[in-house]
Amino acid sequence: MPEELEEKILVMLQDSKEGSVLQCELWKVLNSGSREVSRSLVKMEKRNLIKRESVQEGGRKTYRITLLRKAPKIDLADVSWCSCLTCHDLSRCGRGQPISPDNCPKLSISIRNEFLKHSKDEEIKRLSSARKDADAK
Repeated sequence: MPEELEEKILVMLQDSKEGSVLQCELWKVLNSGSREVSRSLVKMEKRNLIKRESVQEGGRKTYRITLLRKAPKIDLADVSWCSCLTCHDLSRCGRGQPISPDNCPKLSISIRNEFLKHSKDEEIKRLSSARKDADAK
């Protein structure tokens, strides 16, 4: 249950424009007790997920909760190379299952091919940069 609350807090912080919210707003929006939210925030702060700063809001002390590492937004194009997206076994795949990402040959091949493509692109950039430097001299 505390893990669910922490996940909800992280989602709220991730979705906020500034990446921060007031602690007093959190427990109201999440419909949780202030003590429960406070305990979760202390744990999250110890794990360096958030930062708590004491502030005065409406004459009362509260904390501004700031997300320290915003999760990057992922574009589908970033993972379209992954064979999992079109695999007919996806609904039966998972850790500890007969079909698993841990031992999937299709996934291994997809990862290897993407790595080789990325390596080739980096090599082309490096050679192009070196050629421009040589032409400039």
